[in-house]
Formats: sequence, C-alpha cells, structure tokens
Amino acid sequence: MQITFFSVWMTVLWSSVLILIFYVLRTKYKLIDICSVSGVIVLYLFCMIRMIIPVEFPWTKVIFGGTLYNKIYYFSYVERNIGNCISVFDLLRLTWYSGTLLILSYYVIQYVKIVRYFGEMSVQRNIKAAQIVDAVWNGSKKPDILQTAAVKTPCCFGILRKKIIIPDKPYTEEQLRFILLHECSHFKNNDILVKNLINILCALYWWNPCVYLLKKDLSQSLEIRCDLTAVKKLDHQLKGDYLAVILSEYKDSLKTGRSAGLRYDNPKLLLERFQLVANEGRILGNKGHIFAWIISGCLLFTSYSFIFQTQYEAPKEDIETVPDAHEVDIHNSYLIKADDGSYFLHSQNKDILISKELAKMMIQDGFTVIGKSNK
Repeated sequence: MQITFFSVWMTVLWSSVLILIFYVLRTKYKLIDICSVSGVIVLYLFCMIRMIIPVEFPWTKVIFGGTLYNKIYYFSYVERNIGNCISVFDLLRLTWYSGTLLILSYYVIQYVKIVRYFGEMSVQRNIKAAQIVDAVWNGSKKPDILQTAAVKTPCCFGILRKKIIIPDKPYTEEQLRFILLHECSHFKNNDILVKNLINILCALYWWNPCVYLLKKDLSQSLEIRCDLTAVKKLDHQLKGDYLAVILSEYKDSLKTGRSAGLRYDNPKLLLERFQLVANEGRILGNKGHIFAWIISGCLLFTSYSFIFQTQYEAPKEDIETVPDAHEVDIHNSYLIKADDGSYFLHSQNKDILISKELAKMMIQDGFTVIGKSNK
C-alpha cells in the first residue's frame, strides 16, 4: 500500500465525479427516493473517506493512460524543472501543503476563539430547558443547557463536552421543546463531528471546488436529517408548529446576522427542508439506508481496484540493435534499496545500480521496492 502521484489523481477524479453525481441526484430528489436522507449522508461520507485515503493497494490493477495523460505527467513531474532540482509537481505540492497548513491553522484558531467566547460569556441555567432535555435525551453525557443574551439564535457545539446555547428571550414550553429536539438531534446524529471532519477535508483539498459543494450539500442533508429525527413522533399539527418555530428563528438570524444551525443565507434551502419534512414518512426508511451502505461498499472497492498510469513503449528497432536487450517492466523487475540509500534494479537475476532520479521515476511508474540490500 502506497501513496503515489497516480493514486492521488485517482482519488481526486473518483471523488469529484461522485460528488457531482450525488449532488445532482439529491437536489432532484432521485437519490433520496432510492437511499433515504441518511443513505445520502452515507454516500457523501464515502466520498470523504475516499479523499482521506488516497492509496494504491498491491491488488490494484494498472491501466495505462493515453498520450495526453503521459504528456501531462511528464510535463509536471519530469520534463519541466524550476532551477536544478525542483519540478513543476514539487512546486504544486509545496503550494498544496502550504495552503492546507494555513487553512488548518485558521480553523484551529477560530475553534479556540469560540470555546473561549462561550467559556467567558455571562450565562444562566434554564431549569425548564434542562427538564425538557431530561425527557427527550436517552443517551449518556447529556448536553449542558445555557441561556445567554450573547447569542440571538439557538446553537450547539462540542464533541466531548456538549453544550446547547439558547438566546435570553421568552419561549413557550412548546417552542423550547422543539428547539431542544432539533439541537439534541444534532448531537445524537454526531453532526458536530461530521462538520469538523469536512472542515479538515476542505483544508486538505482546498484547491478542489467539489469539496465545497460537498460541504454545502452535506450540511443541508444533516439539517434535513435533524428535522426528520425531531418530528418523527409528531402528528401533522405538531409538525406544522415545529416548522413555525424553525421559521421564526430563521427570521431572527437574518435580522441579527448571527450564524447558527438554523440560519441559511439561501431561503431555497429552508424551503427544501420544509418540503421534505412534509414527506417525512417517505424519505426516512431503513431499507434505503442499507442500500446506501451496499452502494458505498461496491463503489469503494471499485475505486481502489484500478489506477491509471503512464506507459511508454520503446521502438522495436532500438531494442533489437542490442542482442542481449530485454524489456523491463513492473511485472518482471523490481527495485532494491540499499542501506546507504542507493537503488539497484533487479532484472534477469541481476542487480544493476541506478541513479536515485531514475529510481524515483520507476517508483512513480509502479515498480516495487523491497527490503534493504547488504551490498
């Protein structure tokens, strides 16, 4: 198992294409009809896993690309050097790593600021809200309920130390119950963890626009699942009351400009949530969830089963000019790395010393490196 130029390229290709397909199908409700909302989230999580693990396995089948594929690879990795030893690919990789480091640093700083902000704000305990959570929460590590004037719309944060923050304004018991049902559903579904993971993914692939599309649509899918979980045991009248509370908090968030779990800049996304809650019985099925796991497993195996690589065939007349010449490829030869860092090509029962530059190219082309030599 190894990470190569080609395995990273296949990861980006597979994930980007699938994200686009899933996005189109979900917004047309085709994917929801097949897999349910939870199933859609599973498919998106598959894309995240595929991007986080860009490896090539020993059983991966090599498929050789065409002329254009070869030219792109050799332009970026071999033929064009900046200075004496830095290739175009090295420069792009340095830019990639630098961007990832900066974005991850930004996320960490922002997270620390939020934790400090909520830790230092003046808060009060809401006994009524705590009693409601006692009634609706059936798991361990029950979230703390805090009320403060520092926020204008309800929100939740924390993975290990869960907290629900509600505004310091009067709520009826029913309104408070709907809000807490929504926020508790986020915790029960581990949505906070998923959102942090996708932020890390966006930092890793900050140059790929498809990851931002994934982030946007996965966030919408999480909110839809949260709504469906909250209203699962409510009758038609109570569902309408729940949506009225969501709409009221949404309007407040627009007035204050504060971001929270119930806020959306695009009202079409809120309308979609309302429409899907109305069809809750049709799109929260367990069978669709299982079907999504089957699809994800098949796609995951298929995505690692082959990889595109470069291939150059030497002209026959060049090979035949030397009587003892023979073809060297990944099937009949391999590399041996010596203790001093030098490389030997093992072919035709002979070990031939080669340069590190040539060894690097051969490794990228899929040649196996084994053990260490005592030469």
